Amino acid sequence: MAEVVANAAKAPDPFFELIHDGQWNACIGIQGHEQNYLDGYIEAALELVAAVVDKELVGSRDTLAMPILFNGRHAIELSLKFAIKRLRAMGMVRNLPRTDHDILSHWAHLRDAAVGDATIRSLLAELEPFIRSLAAIDDDGQELRYAENRDGGKSLEELAVVNLLHIRRSLQALSEILTNLKHRILDLENERPTGSHTKDCSRRDLLEIAGMLGPHDTWKEDSFLKRKATVRERFHLSSGKFSDAVDGIRASRELAALVGLESPLAHLSDEKALLALELWTKAHPDRRGHDHGVGMDYFDRNWEEFEEHMRFARALDEAIIQNLSDDELCDLEVLFYIGRNPEFGEHYEAMLAETTGEHRVASSRWEGVHHIMSKTNLLDAVVKGSSAAGRPSLAAKLRALRPVIEDNAAAA
Repeated sequence: MAEVVANAAKAPDPFFELIHDGQWNACIGIQGHEQNYLDGYIEAALELVAAVVDKELVGSRDTLAMPILFNGRHAIELSLKFAIKRLRAMGMVRNLPRTDHDILSHWAHLRDAAVGDATIRSLLAELEPFIRSLAAIDDDGQELRYAENRDGGKSLEELAVVNLLHIRRSLQALSEILTNLKHRILDLENERPTGSHTKDCSRRDLLEIAGMLGPHDTWKEDSFLKRKATVRERFHLSSGKFSDAVDGIRASRELAALVGLESPLAHLSDEKALLALELWTKAHPDRRGHDHGVGMDYFDRNWEEFEEHMRFARALDEAIIQNLSDDELCDLEVLFYIGRNPEFGEHYEAMLAETTGEHRVASSRWEGVHHIMSKTNLLDAVVKGSSAAGRPSLAAKLRALRPVIEDNAAAA
């Protein structure tokens, strides 16, 4: 007996043995992610039903029907719990439901929370038929897993057959809904820190509302009343909630610009921005459409062209130092990073404060100037950043310095 135990101890673990195999090692545990669970069970359901149907595994219809349905049901359960947890952390859902496997109660908890995002509410409505279908035959996930239910009766005793082709189509539709729900929640986690939302409307909702309201200078016209009514009906807003939405739009640099309300930059004037980017365009000729850039191939470098480029770069840095204050340079740098990354325009003030602090402790002003003016995508990024920061008119002026290739082609 002792020998058997010793041999068993030496045997490899049948499931979790560490094997150095870069191709077939799957990341789990500390290397896993919650989203792997969300995606995995619906993927398993789809793969199983596809295997049975596409490979015509007629003999596996009865044995795999329950695993297919259970994996689909479990994917719903995990997605609902993921949504509740994440939305509660964002302050969009107040309480947690009791911990169990009742997908109908979890779905109803989200529905009754009236989450302040039209997309989430729409996706929950799309989920309802799937939830009610599965909850009606299996309210806690037991009858799809066991041949007998908790009461000792036959599981699913009121049913006789299911059609796998129909189930496959439904799982495909369900997968799309669950994927959209997950992505929308992740997007909300990025949007919420901007502060551009109300209790009833998310930033995405306010973005859509801004597009529906039209220019601010037309809001006193009779036509605005019709647009207002359309918005209120679309988002189910009372008069007070509509006013909250308008206030939220006005408070956002990026959203306010959509209705014609531009926001000034803290330090950088349009004239200084144009001056800086005009100097930059001279030092960085437009090379779009060319197959090579200055100095990219060390062994076949045009040294005269390279040295000329360096002279322009030094002259550019010196001109910027002479013409832009450090605060103005910080403004320009923030516009660049907002446009390049991209960032929400609502982050402008926080990014400017951080950038200004970094410049104040920098060892050399020249380094800060060269860091930003050497960017080969400076113009494109600052154009995008200006729009996001609530200055689309500045963006248009800057874009005119070097129209995009498509505009050039159209003109030709």
